Amino acid sequence: MTEGPAHQSAESDTTRERLLESAERLFAERGYDATSVREITQAAHCNVASVNYHFGGKDNLYLQVFQRRLDALRRIRTGRLEQALEEAGDDADVELVLSTFTASFMEPLIDESEGRLIMELMAREMLDPHLPRHVLFETMIDPVRRSLASALRQVAPGLDQVSAELCVHSIVGQLVHVIHHARLRHGPDAPSWPAEELERMARHITRFSTAGVLAVAGGDGR
Repeated sequence: MTEGPAHQSAESDTTRERLLESAERLFAERGYDATSVREITQAAHCNVASVNYHFGGKDNLYLQVFQRRLDALRRIRTGRLEQALEEAGDDADVELVLSTFTASFMEPLIDESEGRLIMELMAREMLDPHLPRHVLFETMIDPVRRSLASALRQVAPGLDQVSAELCVHSIVGQLVHVIHHARLRHGPDAPSWPAEELERMARHITRFSTAGVLAVAGGDGR
């Protein structure tokens, strides 16, 4: 009995997903250059030609691994801010905005499986870039920057656009430092990074940055 188009399409989607998952794990563990197409296809239980068939080559597979994860992270970070502001209404303030953003930024570090894998993948890309330069900015950095700057201006009316964006750079810089510190101190292969330590840093960054934003805004942050 010949398999129909629907079955073949489902099987193709399953193969594509296995390739993405295997590539993500191997790229995170070894980096782009140290990971071969053959190793990816062996891990995904596919033939070597499947990478070219589904992605057109290793470069585009790497891009697609990032694209889907960056899309997900962007939705989490911007979505949490929008939800927090909507739920708080007139009670929203700078501390709420920053605690919400900081928690969403730190969340993958506390996750012992998928979240950690994503952060390791991104750390390797930052140290040894292989993505087209525009991808990180257009998919993640710029939308999140705009979202946080807009939220800060909403709760701190004295903050102009340029000042809001400078505050965002400062806040994200602190959070990125925490990621690198945890990675260096505990190692990417540690079974977990202490949640208590990360949460303590998140609380500090929130308090420290709230004071800084209010000082720049010259108001009460409401």
